[in-house]
Amino acid sequence: MSTILEVYLENEAALKRFLRRFTKSRDDIDDLAQECFVRAYAAESDHAINAPKAFLFTVARNLALNELARRANAAVEPLGDFGDEDVLVDESQVAVDDQVDSHERIRQLARAIASLPPQCSKVFLLRTMQGLSHKEIAARLNISVRTVENHIAIGLLRCKAHLRATGSPSDTEVSGANGGVSTPFVSVNEN
Repeated sequence: MSTILEVYLENEAALKRFLRRFTKSRDDIDDLAQECFVRAYAAESDHAINAPKAFLFTVARNLALNELARRANAAVEPLGDFGDEDVLVDESQVAVDDQVDSHERIRQLARAIASLPPQCSKVFLLRTMQGLSHKEIAARLNISVRTVENHIAIGLLRCKAHLRATGSPSDTEVSGANGGVSTPFVSVNEN
């Protein structure tokens, strides 16, 4: 299992408490924690992390500060008068159950990726998380494009099998439909 994944799972509550210093919105805290994990996990695939807990909290702090700066710099436009009272009803709000399911799907996918062989995991992350083309991945890792294709295919198959074995809902499955890679994090079409 990935060191970052282990540290994240052990410190998820503490990480969210830490992020509460920057924002009070529970949704923002959950989003920042997930983004923190994804970025730290992707960074771990490029090089070894000596102090994973400190690295995770540093990534979280940087993400939170960037988000605060982005919000401070956002232009504020007047909304004007709304004659419709339905404006206050937000039917797009995600149910708590859906949010919990989403967190579990992310954990299961991270475990599935962590169970891949190291080179396969690296290729799979470069493709799905960073959206690199097969040629870019091949050049970066000094391997053939065919090897990249094989690693992605193996990654897809093993992640699908892992998700099925853990009983994850069907919409979490990693899909290769239409030549693309689809995960809860990102959907990428073949180049």
